Amino acid sequence: MDTPTEVQIHYYGHSCFLLSFDSNFSILIDPYRNQEDRLWFKKLMPEVNCDLCLITHAHFDHDEIHVLEETSSILRVPGTFITNSMEIHGFQDIHAGRSGKLNFPNTIFKIEAANMSFVHWGDNRPNIAGSIHESIKEPDILFLPSDDTRHLLSFDEIEELIRIIRPKVVIPMHYFIDKISHKENSLLGINEWLNSRPEPKKYITNDFIINATTIPGETEIWVIDC
Repeated sequence: MDTPTEVQIHYYGHSCFLLSFDSNFSILIDPYRNQEDRLWFKKLMPEVNCDLCLITHAHFDHDEIHVLEETSSILRVPGTFITNSMEIHGFQDIHAGRSGKLNFPNTIFKIEAANMSFVHWGDNRPNIAGSIHESIKEPDILFLPSDDTRHLLSFDEIEELIRIIRPKVVIPMHYFIDKISHKENSLLGINEWLNSRPEPKKYITNDFIINATTIPGETEIWVIDC
């Protein structure tokens, strides 16, 4: 695998992102689906060509593996995957909210490639171990759940995570999006949360390319139009 220098990020909605590196290696994270008793999405996932799919946990809105091609690999457990140009670290912890009370597992993934680091929170609880904080601190991109129902994290918990982790960019996820979400979806949007945040906001399309030189020096919030 060649050493990547930039990445194209495509946002499918909810918590699903496709990271396509210019080394011709692509990673899909948390594709979503409906289930018989939970109609959350009016626009379903298309088939996706990727080399690797990361699944943070086994809930219907994060584990639609049937959209993958047969040649795609799937990683849904903690551990470390290293090539000569990329590192992927999975840190197992516990899901937020009611599932967390049942000790339902969630894996936080950190991807290091193209002189950047990306952390996908999944649906993790806020009070993780200090060793995990130390391992994921100061990422370039932090994909973090937020919605105005406080479904997974309260505004105060998000505030504390941003303070401790110190990401350069926070990309919100796991919220209601008109083009994607079904009316039976119990989540809300993020307007209230955005208005509560002091960081600069950047609104971008759902396909964009970044490299290490485009990452801001101080924390910004990037909202992706999906």
